[in-house]
Amino acid sequence: MPVQMSFFLPLTSINAYLHGIAIANIYNLVYFRAFERAVAEQQVEYIVESQKMYSKNGREARSTINIFETFYSSWLRNVDDELKNELKSDSFAELLSKYIQDLLNLRSEFKKAGYPMDYLDRLFELFKQGQSAFFFQTAKESNLAPFDVAYRKDKSRLLHYRYEDKAEGSNFGADSDTKKKVRKRQPQPLLIIYAPINTFHILDLNPRKSVVRNLLSPGGLDIYLLDWGYPDSTDDHLSVEDYLRYIDDSVKIIKEQTGADKVSLMGYCWGGIFALIYSSLNNDNVRNLVLMAVPVDFSKDDTILTKWSKAVDIDRMMNELGRMDGQMLDLAFLMRNPPRYGFDKYMKSFQKMFDNEFVQTFIDVERWLYDTPPIPGALHRQIITDCYINNLLVSHRMQVGGKNTATGGGSKQQSTILAAVDLSKITMPVLTIIAEKDDLVSRASSLAINDHTSSKDKSVFQYPGGHVALCISDTAHKKLWPDVARWFLSR
Repeated sequence: MPVQMSFFLPLTSINAYLHGIAIANIYNLVYFRAFERAVAEQQVEYIVESQKMYSKNGREARSTINIFETFYSSWLRNVDDELKNELKSDSFAELLSKYIQDLLNLRSEFKKAGYPMDYLDRLFELFKQGQSAFFFQTAKESNLAPFDVAYRKDKSRLLHYRYEDKAEGSNFGADSDTKKKVRKRQPQPLLIIYAPINTFHILDLNPRKSVVRNLLSPGGLDIYLLDWGYPDSTDDHLSVEDYLRYIDDSVKIIKEQTGADKVSLMGYCWGGIFALIYSSLNNDNVRNLVLMAVPVDFSKDDTILTKWSKAVDIDRMMNELGRMDGQMLDLAFLMRNPPRYGFDKYMKSFQKMFDNEFVQTFIDVERWLYDTPPIPGALHRQIITDCYINNLLVSHRMQVGGKNTATGGGSKQQSTILAAVDLSKITMPVLTIIAEKDDLVSRASSLAINDHTSSKDKSVFQYPGGHVALCISDTAHKKLWPDVARWFLSR
């Protein structure tokens, strides 16, 4: 039975409640101000429309539905503007930090009072894993392009995709003559490094929306992909160094299987951070490097989540929780703009409910979006502290360690060797892919890579969409990814 509760528990609860109410009030005030602006805009538009109707004598008034749609669109645009300013403010970041601190203190007080919080966390973790396997995993795996598992270690898998002529969407935009020439070449191995946030399935969502299928080609690109799996509490110790070892093992296996002396890398978001670090430390192993919506210089990243990440006491959070829970990440993404990400997308999808391809893609994206694995605590702490807060990646001050086994005096001893991450050691061709409407990674932050590498071959592809649209939009699959494949094959 729990022991008597601490004196501080009621006070902590009150603080958490008050700070939570204060955050809710900020959102409500934003919605109200946006509503007032939309009403004013609607009144001006109504006057203009009335004058047009009077001058043309007899034109029918707009329907109630059109008026509502116009007002709703105006309100939503105003919410966007208000939230961008409010949620990036120092005052909101400080309030959010206090609220999170209150919740962590509350959890700690419950533990001191004798409640088995870690045990309850484990039960919830098992429930989420079961739910994921039942509702998400089978459906997502059934959509994947054919692959073999080339390597397993811990939760991670190295997937090797098989090219099939009949696979829908498996050509990279070349004509038949180009394909014949390409078949005569030795395939260029490409390792795709996904981020540890959400799962890799967004890169191979379904046969019609698949980055993997778009890049896969006979004799041209030989596609491998690192699946990080679904970490649990036993993986809380995993750090950047561990993820780099998974990458290094994968590169060695790919070189053995293909006979290639170098492997091209493509990293998405945080996966691009891993690719950057690995390339700086293993320049001779990497043929080409593609960075897809990757934050590099965090002093130039002015997104909402970056602001929040710098404000929160990450050490306190990871010490208490052990990991970054997937549902907490989902909530953080939602809080950036609840109307947009909470209900507007469902209203838009309802308008297209008779478009079968759109509906299926929408369902596939939702399955991916809400099946969010946790991020190991050591990894999350390291990325937030070294990159977001201290911006060590571009200052040559970020250090990663590896285990070195030395033999002496008849026994083996392990020591940790620290290596500084120096991006200027990167000399291979680098392609940076920018999503112009990306609200998770700032354009300036990604483009900064060209100021820090020694590569002579630097390219930038800009796509007029968002972070996730890079993987799922028709425009990206018709134009961007065929261009990326040709970039690889020309080098």
